Amino acid sequence: MNSKINIALRGRDYMGKSKTHYGICCVCGKPGNLTFEHIPPKKTNNTHQIKKIIDPIAFFEDEKEFNEKIKEVKFKLGNQKGMGDWTLCSHCNNYFGGQYANEFIPFYNELADFFKGNYYEIINRSNAGYLDIQIQANINFFRFQKQVVSMLMSTSKGVYKDYFKDYLLDAKNTNFPTKKFKIIMNGYLDFNVFGVNGHMMGANLSGGFEIVGSEIQVFPLGFTLVELNGSENEKNINFGLDITNWFDEKDCQQQKEFSLRTYIKSQPFPYYISGVTP
Repeated sequence: MNSKINIALRGRDYMGKSKTHYGICCVCGKPGNLTFEHIPPKKTNNTHQIKKIIDPIAFFEDEKEFNEKIKEVKFKLGNQKGMGDWTLCSHCNNYFGGQYANEFIPFYNELADFFKGNYYEIINRSNAGYLDIQIQANINFFRFQKQVVSMLMSTSKGVYKDYFKDYLLDAKNTNFPTKKFKIIMNGYLDFNVFGVNGHMMGANLSGGFEIVGSEIQVFPLGFTLVELNGSENEKNINFGLDITNWFDEKDCQQQKEFSLRTYIKSQPFPYYISGVTP
């Protein structure tokens, strides 16, 4: 996300060859050329260049209206491809796109349309910064959750790949490490600012910090992978719908109704400006 911008030569070296991004795949762990993983998928309208806020704390503490303070904020230009990073080998990227993304994209886009159409009503009915909204969905919840996990693996730069490699690389695998992790989903109404936090940090009783998990907050949904290590921090991360047990759902489309806690405004660390508007 911190790649340099070169309008004339972006993406190519002086010989005119395409740039390569060599590294370790965040899921299978194999070294090689990496592909760009859109987070969320490209077909969710994730095609806009992003801008990284240089001082997010000052931005969020500024009490001016958003339209005023956004004119003054300092930022760096991010990837022109949209939100995401070079994290997956081509095999993993293609596999997830074929097996999971198509079960994720329709619901994600339909929810975005619903939020856009009811944006001001949701804000007016909200209390304490959120509103619990009843959602009825007809999707493959099992594969939807796997798409979420694959995105969180990219966000966390592969820190948790050893726990989820088999789960993701076998579409039928149901061995989610429930004793080690949980996944929380929430609605996210802020279309101006989004957040991708690879390592959520929480203060511990010894005065230090510990990794709590990984987070994605992008209109219209947010997802948090919580690492279960018996700390007080993990107990505090319960601000949405626990979708951990969706690994146990049938591998087919089915109808389900659930309450989705939807947050009206974003919170700091680290957040970016997107091109999405209602």
